[in-house]
Formats: sequence, C-alpha cells, structure tokens
Amino acid sequence: MSNITIVTAFFDIGRGEISTEDYPNYLKRTTDTYFEYFSNLAQLENDMVVFTSKEFEQRILDIRKEKNTKVIIFDFKNKLNYHRKLISNIQNNLDFINKINPEQRKNIEYWSADYVMINNMKTLFVNMAIQQGLSTHQIAWLDFGYIRDLDTLNNIKEWKYDFNPEKVHFFSINKNIKDIKNFEQVTDFIFNNQVFLIGGCIVATSKKWGEFLVLLHHCQKELIQNNIIDDDQGLYVMCLYKKPDLFQINFLGKNKWFDLFKKYDKTAKISPLEKIKDHFGW
Repeated sequence: MSNITIVTAFFDIGRGEISTEDYPNYLKRTTDTYFEYFSNLAQLENDMVVFTSKEFEQRILDIRKEKNTKVIIFDFKNKLNYHRKLISNIQNNLDFINKINPEQRKNIEYWSADYVMINNMKTLFVNMAIQQGLSTHQIAWLDFGYIRDLDTLNNIKEWKYDFNPEKVHFFSINKNIKDIKNFEQVTDFIFNNQVFLIGGCIVATSKKWGEFLVLLHHCQKELIQNNIIDDDQGLYVMCLYKKPDLFQINFLGKNKWFDLFKKYDKTAKISPLEKIKDHFGW
C-alpha cells in the first residue's frame, strides 16, 4: 500500500531573533519563512497531522484549505520545562563544550535547548498521532520547513511509494559511511557535526514507529548519562549503532538533502547516470 500520511510540527523557538552578528546568517529564520516553506509542503494531497501551538492552528488550516488535515495543539513552552533544563545544563557544561569541534560550536544544536528538544521529539509526535487514532499503513515524519521551493516537490500532487514495511526508513546524503562499530564513532559524529542521516524525513509503519520510540528513548538516556546531547541526526546515528537491523538507509545522493521526491516517489524516473552516481556515492 503506497499511500503515506505525513506528520509534522511547528513551534516558534525564537529563530527569527537570532543575532547575525554572533551566529551564522543561515541560522536565522522567521516564522513567516517557515510558513512560506510549509505552503509548499501543504500542496501535497496526502493526509497530514500537524503539531503546533494554538496561535498557529488557523494559519495552518487556511494554508491547507480543503485537504485532510488534523491540527493537534501541544503546549510546548509549558509542558517540557524539566527536559529543557536538562538539555540546557548539558549544553552549558564545560565538559560537553570542550568536546565540540571549536569550528562547530556556534551551530544551533550546541546551544539552543528548544531546538534540540523539538528535534528529539519527532518520533514522539508521530507516536502521539498514532495514539490519537491515526490509522494508516505508512506514516512519514516530514519537517515543517523541508520543502524550500516547489521544485523540491518534483511536480507530484500526492506522495506515494512502497517502502519496506519491516523497516524504519532513514535517508542519507553520504553513502561512504560504513557500519558504526562503537560508541566513539557515534560521538565523533556528534562533536564534529558530521551529517550522515538527514533528520527531515523518516518513514515507517505504526508498529515500527513504536519500536523506534522505545529504542530512541534508551539512546537518549545513555547519551545524557554520558553528559552528551544532540539534535535528531546524532541521536539517529546512535539508534542505528544500537539496532541496525531495525533500519533501512535510503540514499538521496551526495549532499542531496532535498531529493526525496525525485527518488522515492512512484512517479520518480532515475536516469542510468544517476544510478551509477548513487552506486558509487557520488
């Protein structure tokens, strides 16, 4: 069954107020920028579940218009104070800071507790949607701002693809990474901000989303016990290290962050040259 229900979320964590004097320009994104990106994602006819705060509910529904959309209000700012403090304490701990590659320390995952928390909650949001009655064979997490322009959609109206139902599907932009054999490899990804798996998209059945949540929770606890915290990418590498058989890695192309619909849609046509490039990880 190729139909896919999309789950996503948006909360204002203050990225529009980031100082471009103190941090890289690309970290600053206003709420309007995110909604501009979402208006592209909203073009898809797929059923959609969106977690957000009350102030953005109607704006999301207006953008989606008549398409099947469920908005779930989540009090992000008040429900997660304990977790925010826990993350912030690690981010401000000198032992943690000193392990980060100095060239990477200004990246948002190393200093914004809200950013890390939101990215750590993607799997939880999907499972919350399932608990609230979401019944569909395939469920995809897609970042609210994943589709930066309409070209990313590759002219599709509804996203359909037959993913292996026995796996949780990650998407990679680097095919040269081999099996992760030890915890030190995981921390090397984290402290050097090396990207292997993108966090913007994950696909699985409801059963596999449940298994993924249990594993992710254990990995979060182990990292915290080691005075380490990271956003989705590092956490997913940790999950892959702990239970590789649960996952299937789908290659998007070297540094092809936004080629999801060009390769993993039923209408996708991949040229022989592209297949060769994919094979060698070019």
